[in-house]
Amino acid sequence: MSLPTQIPQSRTSTGERLLEVENLAVSFGRGEKESRAVRGVSFHVAAGETVSLVGESGSGKSVSALSILGLLPYPQAWHPGGSIRFKGRELLNAGDRELRQVRGREITMVFQEPMTSLNPLHSIERQLVEMIQLHQPLTRERARDHAIEMLELVGLPDPARRLNALPHELSGGQRQRVMIAMALANGPDLLIADEPTTAVDVTIQAQILELVARLQQRLGMAVLWITHDLAIVRKISDRIYVMHEGELKETGTPTQIFEQPQHAYTQHLLASQPSGRPRPAPPDAPEIMRADALKVWFPIKAGVLRRTVGHVKAVDGVTVAIREGQTVGVVGESGSGKTTLGLAMLRLTRATDGQVAYLGQDLLALSPSDMRARRAELQAVFQDPYGSLSPRMSVGQIVAEGLRAHDLAADPDERRRLIAEALTEVGLDPDTQDRYPHEFSGGQRQRIAIARALVLRPRFMVLDEPTSALDMSVQAQIVELLRELQLRHALAYLFISHDLKMVRAMAEHIVVMRGGRVVEQGTADQVFDAPREPYTRALMAAAFDLEAVAGDVVST
Repeated sequence: MSLPTQIPQSRTSTGERLLEVENLAVSFGRGEKESRAVRGVSFHVAAGETVSLVGESGSGKSVSALSILGLLPYPQAWHPGGSIRFKGRELLNAGDRELRQVRGREITMVFQEPMTSLNPLHSIERQLVEMIQLHQPLTRERARDHAIEMLELVGLPDPARRLNALPHELSGGQRQRVMIAMALANGPDLLIADEPTTAVDVTIQAQILELVARLQQRLGMAVLWITHDLAIVRKISDRIYVMHEGELKETGTPTQIFEQPQHAYTQHLLASQPSGRPRPAPPDAPEIMRADALKVWFPIKAGVLRRTVGHVKAVDGVTVAIREGQTVGVVGESGSGKTTLGLAMLRLTRATDGQVAYLGQDLLALSPSDMRARRAELQAVFQDPYGSLSPRMSVGQIVAEGLRAHDLAADPDERRRLIAEALTEVGLDPDTQDRYPHEFSGGQRQRIAIARALVLRPRFMVLDEPTSALDMSVQAQIVELLRELQLRHALAYLFISHDLKMVRAMAEHIVVMRGGRVVEQGTADQVFDAPREPYTRALMAAAFDLEAVAGDVVST
């Protein structure tokens, strides 16, 4: 695939020091309320180089990156000291006019969650064309052509049609591709990538990494990569900086960091990979949940009369069964139908055809009142715990929602006791139930979400990307927690994830989906060690060898 001609050529020769950060300090609040998020951090990035800032949530890596473009919430955030020089120009505390000349053209940034970065009221065309015309003297028609080229370059299917879409009409992976297209459209000298592949599937991840590498080669573009994903860091980085609690703990080449780590925190990070295999369910365990020839088709309407002219076949004839104490993993690219399958099995989206049976009873045939009686036994845990927990409710109120809805506690004292038991089971202090979600870390918030489901004593749970938004060490903790809870309560899990390493650690049976259909399914050993289908082999290559060529993934 050729690169779009409207991307400007590099303005900086490879090898020259592009960005120099020295003794950077960042604080929030002042006086007694001052919190120092970054303490004397120094690093540099040369043109054409890939430098990674690695660390867990709260380490200060994103705050350091946001300081470069002056994107922190001033005056709440401020810099007690330090220097940020870009091409020799001082950017720290620079004026808005000077920073606007740099943002979007010379330095661009891609964030973790594209839905919060894209305007939900404007089409993709309006947002992308506006970014291009702001920095390049192109007519709207030529800017639109360039936008289509960029969307094609980042692998968005049918880019001309997608221009008219609003952000919510795209999948998470597709929205991230749009954000990357916007960031690269003007040929920046430095791309700051803040966890851009955390929430996307492995094939898209491979494509994004390969795309950035190709653009680096052409433009001499530097990349400052911010992530907690060590597998990515090892493959793409020229140099690595390890951060913890606002300080740099160690720096070196990938070989030095991964093979000869010196600092105890670096060693801790490298050891925080999910390990082990799931315990198989007993062969005679009863079947808890089953979907037979399940279809979920969404109509495509067009014309003044909004006639149905076609269907989006989100789930198209899927059959899967889950036994007591068993975890079935569902993997596939964004838009493959994984989440829709989970929602349909919980009857949270309307199925077009087929059957969903819970303990032999067809859920699709139940009346709303009869289905409501089953809800307590069918629960879900979603990807973003912060988004799925009400910020206006205390932890106790959040966990108690289901108890109130299903009238499962005789009085407030019993309800508080059940809440305390659920919080204790997920490893949280029961005395924290009067606190609010923003007072907890990401991993703790996900434990709260699990407690909310667990307090109802379900038999079947849909786990929709429950670890993808978490740090590596926290992911391993959540996997261990889910295993323990499954063993203790004989839970049946449908585990949806794009992270095949997590699926390997959790699931004993694997379903591979693409385009709404099941491409392959079997035991974890069969699918991971001897995949039959080319698409499954491509998924495994992308997950376990990030040097796999993204073009090969697309062509299979």
